[in-house]
Amino acid sequence: MTVAADRQVKDPCAWLSAVTLELAGAHPADTRGVLMTVWDGLVAARLAGLHAAEASPRWRARQRHAEAAEFDLAVQLARTCTAGPGLAIPAGLPGAAVAWPVERADAAVAAIISFCATAETMLRRAGELTPVWEDSLLGPVALTRWLADSWAGRHTGCPLRLPVPPPSWWR
Repeated sequence: MTVAADRQVKDPCAWLSAVTLELAGAHPADTRGVLMTVWDGLVAARLAGLHAAEASPRWRARQRHAEAAEFDLAVQLARTCTAGPGLAIPAGLPGAAVAWPVERADAAVAAIISFCATAETMLRRAGELTPVWEDSLLGPVALTRWLADSWAGRHTGCPLRLPVPPPSWWR
């Protein structure tokens, strides 16, 4: 069973900051723990990014590019066992979402980029300490960089084309 986080989270930025701190303090030898914490951070980043996109045309354009990286990262993490029971990645904001001021949206994007830097570092360290680190596990390392670059405006990409039906963890 997957839990939808978008209706439960009051402050996605605070949640993302907490997950980033948790990830920074994780032991890289606990590969599964690192991957699961990255999943939680991805859910928080997605939610914060959706709110930021509603606040500003600048962030809306970047969110469209980031969305493909978010989805691809989720696919990679799901393949490496993190997406079993847990949090679903919100496909959109709930209808009753309150618009954020631009300053809060800017802070959300900064938190997303910070999370991505921490995730990239921890995923790389986890890979170095894992006895069998398949090439497919290198994908999340690159995708966290792509996600950060998308939000920073350094990477543009194709809009997301969801498979039909979408995965159960994308709601």
